[in-house]
Formats: sequence, structure tokens, C-alpha cells
Amino acid sequence: MMKKLFNIGIVFTIIMGLFFAIAPIDKASALSYDYTDPYSTGCAYKSPITYETEYIYKNGVKIGYVQLKGSAYCHTAWGYLKFYSAAPYDYYANVWIDSYNGTTKRGFASCANSGGNGWIMKGQTSCYTAQLWDKDPYNALAKAGIYSSSGALIQSANTGRY
Repeated sequence: MMKKLFNIGIVFTIIMGLFFAIAPIDKASALSYDYTDPYSTGCAYKSPITYETEYIYKNGVKIGYVQLKGSAYCHTAWGYLKFYSAAPYDYYANVWIDSYNGTTKRGFASCANSGGNGWIMKGQTSCYTAQLWDKDPYNALAKAGIYSSSGALIQSANTGRY
């Protein structure tokens, strides 16, 4: 009887080991990708999504866009800001991602935070934020700001929440 129980235990252990061995190890779980770089983690290349693009206008002229981007594979979202011409001075623009759990804001990140690639400085045309977990019930939005050379906000644009 003990030998039979022992054999059943070994078979069970082998089956469970095989189950966990074939499970995808690099898939995100819980909030493991929060505040990480979407490009260095590879999430930007795994089932990429552009949830929304909102164009930015200055004096009636389209000068760029802000996007809420994401990865269906990693269940993350991040903000991306792109201008058609190079920034004329340092600290020209930034983009933020706000993450929500229902109606409660749970976190945010900008290009300037760890996981992002920094403010848009003179001569540059784009920046992106760190990524945040974006699987139901979480959702996110991206918002961009353009600043004067003295630091005053002169233009903004937001995407919807996805």
C-alpha cells in the first residue's frame, strides 16, 4: 500500500513539474512591469497596440501627436509623444501616463521618470514613459504638455482612457 501511494506521489510530482515547465515564464503577472522601460523589457515589440492618437496643434498647425500605446502580451500601457520638428529648446515637452483602478488613480509616470527616456530636449522629437500594468480592471490615459522656454505650460493634449 505504501509503495502504491509513493508511486502516485511521484506521478503527481512529475505531472505538476511538467505543467509548470511548459507554462510561459516571461508572461507578466500581477504588476510586475510597473515603472519599467517598455523597450528594454521587450513589451513594445510583443503584441503592440496603439489605443489612441491625439494630434497636437499650435496656432492651428498640427505639430505632433500623443499616443497611448500598449502591449497585449505584457498587459501594459505607456505614453508616447512625437513632434514633426525638433524641439527649439530644452525641456520643451513631456508626456505622462495615468493609471486607474476603476475611478481611483493608482499611479503615474512621465518621460522624466525611471523607465522613460527623458524630457524632449533641444533637437529631439520624441519621448516615452515607463509602462504601467493595464489589464482589467486597470486602464490608463496619456497626456502631453508643451512648455515655454520659461517653463509655463502653453499647450496640452490627452488621449481617452483604455
